Amino acid sequence: MPPEWDRSPVIVVDLDWRSVVWMLVALVALGFVVTVLGIATPVVLLVVVATFVALALDPIVTTLERRGERTGWPSRGWAVGIVAAVAFLAVGLFAAFAGPELVRQTRALSVDLPRTAESMTDLPLVGGWLRNADAPSQVSEFIDSIPKKIQATDANLSAVAEGFGLGLGVVVLLLVLIGGVLFDGPRLIGIVRQAVPANHRQRLDSFGRIVYEVIARYFAGSLLIALINGVWVTISALVARVPLAPVLGLWAAVTSLIPQIGGLLGFALVALVSLTAGLVPAIIMCLSFLVIMLVTNHALQPLIVGRAVSLSAPTTMLATIVGLTVASIPGALFAVPIAGAVKAVVQHLRGIDPAPRPEGTGLLDRLRRHRHSGEEPDPDGDPDGDSDRSAAKLR
Repeated sequence: MPPEWDRSPVIVVDLDWRSVVWMLVALVALGFVVTVLGIATPVVLLVVVATFVALALDPIVTTLERRGERTGWPSRGWAVGIVAAVAFLAVGLFAAFAGPELVRQTRALSVDLPRTAESMTDLPLVGGWLRNADAPSQVSEFIDSIPKKIQATDANLSAVAEGFGLGLGVVVLLLVLIGGVLFDGPRLIGIVRQAVPANHRQRLDSFGRIVYEVIARYFAGSLLIALINGVWVTISALVARVPLAPVLGLWAAVTSLIPQIGGLLGFALVALVSLTAGLVPAIIMCLSFLVIMLVTNHALQPLIVGRAVSLSAPTTMLATIVGLTVASIPGALFAVPIAGAVKAVVQHLRGIDPAPRPEGTGLLDRLRRHRHSGEEPDPDGDPDGDSDRSAAKLR
């Protein structure tokens, strides 16, 4: 038996059975919602996606609307128009930049792939196996067979045109739905509120504020982080001369929206495509991707998103897996904010209020507090000094 001073402390976790019950209820509700999304028609799924995207953009529209009220703009319509114009401009710039680059780099793949396969035969461990399997010749034959396969599939041009038209129609419908939710959202909320009995409106307002706070803050922060990831990966790929740089940046941005497993999905494709340019570019891209993952997880995520979704890591992982299994990528994107909103509503019903947040929860306020974190407290008792006045100015 070890001496008294050498004994390790014993940690005892007392888990209330009611917490387990509420967690199970939240997971069942999450599974139900994601199941509905999985079996819903494409139109219903489009409405759900448009609603979530509109919630993410609503803080920007609301800020522009408040600024417009002070300058005499026709508020909501102008705010939605400005956001739409900026979004279309960003997409247009990306298309203008990515289009020629994609064509040039796609043509270079026919030369880069066999060259990379040939260089990999000198690697330790796997080099001998690749040489015995005649990997360079196999890759060259596969590339030479691609034009014949394309000619065979291009015989049915009507099916290709139909698929392109359907995809374009879905995109246009999604954009119209997002604009409609942003423009008429407050009016629709007012109609729903008037349909609820007066004695229940206060509770409905509380639930609405909670759900909006969770989903809007989560998606707005996640979209900003996705943009940062996409730009970083695209620039890194261009510097390392890796093919399909715009596609890799877009893939990194989309997968960064998926909690827990998104980083692995993004890293796998980036590493595989980088190998087509050689070992040195692949190593550069892998290191660059790991750097942006570390910065995102330990700096950007806490600073921008904060505790919008207050879920433990196992619960987040479980929600992501359930969403990915039932509704593929859309389910994985929506599962975590839905679970966070359910938890916040349940806590509100139980009378458990979240930890109080300091005044001014925007990104500028957080940066300002980080910058002044080492200053002396305000003599009036406000540890943040002029944070209240700064938050009032921002509002």
